[in-house]
Amino acid sequence: MDTNKDILNKAKTVYRETLSTAEESTLYEMGLAAHAELERRLRDGVSVESIYDEFVRAAGVLAVALFVGLDCAGTESFTAGSVTLKRGGTSSARRAAASLRSQAELMLAGYLRDGAFCFGTVRT
Repeated sequence: MDTNKDILNKAKTVYRETLSTAEESTLYEMGLAAHAELERRLRDGVSVESIYDEFVRAAGVLAVALFVGLDCAGTESFTAGSVTLKRGGTSSARRAAASLRSQAELMLAGYLRDGAFCFGTVRT
């Protein structure tokens, strides 16, 4: 069982586009990041192995979200000296990446620690 390869295969299935060798390599790296992020957030007593299929699906979706987000995160352009980098991401691509991230988190909601903000005390 090679979890990272399984995550890559799931991500490629979700993405459904033909990838160049460089893009596939990048998607694999995003899968490694997704694996690490989700594994770190698992509740105590929950292991990747105990929820393997669900984990691979969610990590694959998160890998695609990270991959799509690469082209649309941050500023639209950056200049350093005589070199200018421009991003081609659209607002719809940003929304798609955010939606995929939310979906991945929902897929494992019962197994993840709550990372959301909450109030300890409220005064009225």
